Amino acid sequence: MATRGDEALGPAGVRYGARMKTRLAVFVVLAGCGAVIEGPDAGALLVDAGLAVDAGTGTDAGLFDAGEADAGRTDASTDAGAPLDAGLSTDGGALTDAGAVDAGFPNVDRSSPQLYRFQFTAEAAEPDAGRWMGNQLARLDTRVAPRGLLVVYLHGAGTPTTCGSSAHQELLAGLGFHTIGPCYASDYGVGNCGTEIGACRLEAFDGVDRHPFISIAPAESLERRVVRMLERLQTLNPQGDWRFFLVNGAPRWDRIVISGISHGASSAGLIAKVRSVHHAVMLSGPLDTNQAWLSLPSRTPAAQVFGFTHTGDPQHAGHLAAFEAMGLPGAPTRIEDGGSPWGGSRRLFTSVATTDPHGSTQAGGSAPLNPDGGYRFAPVWRELYVR
Repeated sequence: MATRGDEALGPAGVRYGARMKTRLAVFVVLAGCGAVIEGPDAGALLVDAGLAVDAGTGTDAGLFDAGEADAGRTDASTDAGAPLDAGLSTDGGALTDAGAVDAGFPNVDRSSPQLYRFQFTAEAAEPDAGRWMGNQLARLDTRVAPRGLLVVYLHGAGTPTTCGSSAHQELLAGLGFHTIGPCYASDYGVGNCGTEIGACRLEAFDGVDRHPFISIAPAESLERRVVRMLERLQTLNPQGDWRFFLVNGAPRWDRIVISGISHGASSAGLIAKVRSVHHAVMLSGPLDTNQAWLSLPSRTPAAQVFGFTHTGDPQHAGHLAAFEAMGLPGAPTRIEDGGSPWGGSRRLFTSVATTDPHGSTQAGGSAPLNPDGGYRFAPVWRELYVR
């Protein structure tokens, strides 16, 4: 979203000024043997040659995503025996290896193949970060060919100690994505925003003053945190060429997949509306029933926005209504009734048994497993993320 003074230009050039009561209601969606190299700010680089998934506790507990109960933990490479689905780690040789320098593709050094795992606070990346100072995560797996896309994965509501699901990020890294999970303002309670939930969410995204209930400084905004994370990762891990995803000091949104769970899923819907992203993936969301942002014009085509929900989730009916309001292509489609690509529908749902329907749509925690220990939803996540 372009800015002009204290205004922000929304879809179709609509202006949303400071403290202006708008009709916009938007969510931002916006996760072997370990050797640890860490600094005093827990900005740790973990080199992991194994394939084990770290579920941590990165699930959405009820209506919240509590993140992971990880107070500075740096090596969490096991997940109660739940291995990464081997089918997610390669792509039949179809991926392009970015061994050669290419201005249109990140120059990833794969000469020493490994899983890179990073964790640092927002303050470590920017001294003026202010609030929402949990551990931010990033992953890159150079054992697989890079896709040249970054997944920005957003946690749900609350103030988690660790922001997002390391298990989900590691699954995505195994698919060839660069991944980051920034901490951001998601604890204000959307009910306090009335009919203008979108104004709150958008202020949390870019730090432009829009709603009287919250006050987000630019340094605390989600968009700034994406920039600062990528800058720090470039310093920690130049082999990953993280700066590729920045242009003129801003995120290179057309090479970014914006995704998240719960509050973060609705946030993914917002960013897809106001930024032209590669595509968006919304897990257990969005909700924001009857909010105006759902039907606003979008800078990202509806065909590039995907949703996945569980029938056992108390919010399920609201998720389906949001998919409809956003104009996502296809009819609601149960994954158990077919296989990928499920008729091309962007509205997928499941009824697979799980202990936590709301949190089960992301890897780790309550995500259902196959008898061999692989994730039951592995083909679904491949369909949602690999476009």
